[in-house]
Amino acid sequence: MIVRRCSQGHRVRVHRNTTPGATRTKTYADGSTETLEYPSSKDYFVDVDGTVAKRTDSFKVAEEFYVAECEKKYGDGHGRLSGNHHILNGVATLQSDYPTDSNTKNEIKDFYDKRGVSYGGSETKSELLSRITFGNKAKHLRT
Repeated sequence: MIVRRCSQGHRVRVHRNTTPGATRTKTYADGSTETLEYPSSKDYFVDVDGTVAKRTDSFKVAEEFYVAECEKKYGDGHGRLSGNHHILNGVATLQSDYPTDSNTKNEIKDFYDKRGVSYGGSETKSELLSRITFGNKAKHLRT
């Protein structure tokens, strides 16, 4: 089970090892596939580009390794999760990450794609932005 994944679209993920020793293959709509072999021990593991790079029984250790790997890929791993983050489909998202009127339609779609949020191909920029709601002085995503 994916607990956390890269906000920039790289394949860097923290998994909870729910099925030790299993092999999972995921097929996407475009025909591409991903295969991942779950390790036979440890509660958490970090998958980097399809390879298990770290195994541990500590979520803290897994998350710190994940952050370091994200920093190698693009210079910012958002750090460990804190009260400042919202989790959208396993992606840590800060309030400053949410798109606004100043973003292009493609940038908004990219934000949604990286978080696994479905949208209609013909939606306008206004319709895409209408999914973002405000509550308790914070932005949230209505899916």
